[in-house]
Amino acid sequence: MNNEILKDKEDKNIVLIVDDQKINCAILRAILQKDYLVLEAHNGKEALDVLAENKVSAILLDLVMPIMDGFSFLDKIKGTPLASIPTIALTSEHDSKSEERALSLGAWDFVQKPYQPIILLTRLKNAIYRSRYYLLNEMKFVYEHDTLTGLLNRSYYFLSVSKLLEDNPLTKFIMVRADIKSFQTYNAFWGETEGDNLIKYIGSLLESQVKYSNLCVSARISADFFSITLPYDNEKLMGGIQYITEKLSSYKQDFIVVPVFGLYLIDNLKESPQTMFEFASLAAKNCKIMNHSNYLFYTPKMSEKINQDQWVVNEMKSAFDNGEFEFFLQPKFSLITNELIGSEALIRWRHHEKGLLSPGVFIPVLEKNGFISKVDFFVWDGVCKLLRKWLNEGKKAQPISVNLSRLDFYNPNLVNFLKSLIKKYNIPIELLELEVTESAYMENPKIMEGCVKELQDAGFKILMDDFGSGYSSLNTLKDINIDILKIDMKFLEDDLTSKRSKYILTCVVEMAKKLNTPVIIEGVETENQVEFLKSIGCVFAQGYYYSKPIEVKEFEKLMVK
Repeated sequence: MNNEILKDKEDKNIVLIVDDQKINCAILRAILQKDYLVLEAHNGKEALDVLAENKVSAILLDLVMPIMDGFSFLDKIKGTPLASIPTIALTSEHDSKSEERALSLGAWDFVQKPYQPIILLTRLKNAIYRSRYYLLNEMKFVYEHDTLTGLLNRSYYFLSVSKLLEDNPLTKFIMVRADIKSFQTYNAFWGETEGDNLIKYIGSLLESQVKYSNLCVSARISADFFSITLPYDNEKLMGGIQYITEKLSSYKQDFIVVPVFGLYLIDNLKESPQTMFEFASLAAKNCKIMNHSNYLFYTPKMSEKINQDQWVVNEMKSAFDNGEFEFFLQPKFSLITNELIGSEALIRWRHHEKGLLSPGVFIPVLEKNGFISKVDFFVWDGVCKLLRKWLNEGKKAQPISVNLSRLDFYNPNLVNFLKSLIKKYNIPIELLELEVTESAYMENPKIMEGCVKELQDAGFKILMDDFGSGYSSLNTLKDINIDILKIDMKFLEDDLTSKRSKYILTCVVEMAKKLNTPVIIEGVETENQVEFLKSIGCVFAQGYYYSKPIEVKEFEKLMVK
C-alpha cells in the first residue's frame, strides 16, 4: 500500500486545498482526486506548514478563513519562492472586489462557488501548465544570463556573438572589453556587498548603451569583466565611453572608480569570439600599463608583448629565490656645490641567461600581478642593511629613498614593517626616505592621505615622485603635506626650448618654495638644463648628466667619509 502511495505521488501533481469548511474540502477532493493527489489545510497558517514539507503544484485558496485568511496568506508569500506556485482563489458568486484584491496580491486565477467541475479542472490544469512554462523560461534565463546583472553570461555571450556576426557579414563590428581599475581593492575596502552593487551599476550602464539596438549583445564575463559587441561607429563609441566614465567617476565620493576599455575591431570572421575577447583583453591590459587614457585599440604587437610578459611571470619567482634581483643607486646632487646629497634605490634584474634586463620589461608585469610588493620589501630591507654597513664602517651615510608601489598602501602592516626595519638595523629614520608617485595618489586619495600622514607621524620623510604627471597636481599639494617634490624633466619639452615650458617649471619651483617644500629635478641630462635650473633657484638634481643608476660598489666610490 505504501509503495502504491509513493508511486501515486510520483505520477500525480499535488494540489493543496486551503478552506476552513470541511464540506467545501470534501466537494473539492471529490472533483480532484481522480487526477491529483490532494492535501488539505484549514487556514493560511496551516497552509504554510504544509507547503514547508510538500512539493505542491497548485493551491486552491478560500479567501474567508479564521486565524490567517486567504488575503493575508497571499500577502505573506508575495515576493517569496512560494509565489511561483499557481494559486487559484475560491470566491463567492459576483464577488468582484475580492477577486480584484486577490489578483493584486498575486493570485493566478479564481473560481466561483458553487464549483463547476469542468471549469475548475480546466483552470487548474491551465494554471499548472503556465507555471511550468514560466519555470522553463526562468531556467533558460538562468542558464543564459548572469544572475547578478541580468546580462548574458560568458558562454551564451560567445554563442550570441557568433550568430550576430554570421547573420550580419557585411556589418563592421567592434568587441569591447570593460573592467575597473583596482576592483579587488574596492571590494576589499568597501566589502563584497558594495562590490556587487558596483557590478550591478556597471551592468546597467553598459546595458543602457545597447538596449535600443538589435545588433548589440552585452555580457558579464566574470568578476568585474564585461564585454559588448556592437556595430562600429567611432563617434558613438567614444560618446558611450565618455558617458560611462563620467557616471562612474561620481559613483563613490571616497573612491575614484576608473573604467578601462579594450577595443578590438573585428576584421576576421574566422576567429572565434573567445579569441576576439582575448584580443580586447590584451588592449585593456596594455591600456592600464600605459596609463594615458582609459581606452585602447588592439594591435598585433600586443600579442607579442603578452608572450614577453608571460616569460617574466614564469621566471620571476625562481629569479627572486636565486638572488637575481638587486638594487642600484642613482645619486642625487646639489646643483650649487655639485656634492652628493643622497640617492634613490632602483630595482634591477640580472637574469642568469639574458643579463641585466631593462626595468620596463619586468616592473609593469610585477606591478600588475602583485609580485612588486615582495620585491619592494626586498629593496627596503637591503637598503636598511646597507645603511647599517656604512655606519659601521664610519662612512658618511646619506639618505636613500625607496619606492612605495601602489599596492603597498593597501598593506595594513606597511608602517609597522618599515618601523621594524629601522629598529632591526638601528639606523636613524631620516636616512630612509619614501617615494610615492602622484599617479598612485590619484587612484585613491583618501587611502593615500591617511597612510602618508601615518608614515610622517612615525618620522619618515615622504617624496612625491613624478609630480605634474597627474590630472590634479594642485589638489595633491593641497591635500598631502609632502616633504619633498620630485619633478621629472620629461614632464616638460626636451631641452626647455619652449618659453612656456620654462615658465611652467619656474612657477612650480616658486610655488614649492612658498610652501617650504624642497624640489628635486630628476631626468636632468644636459648642461643647458643644469644652468637653467640654477637660474630659477633649483637646489637639487638627479639624472644622467650626473650619473645613471649604478651598482652599490660603484656608488661607494662617490661617497666621502
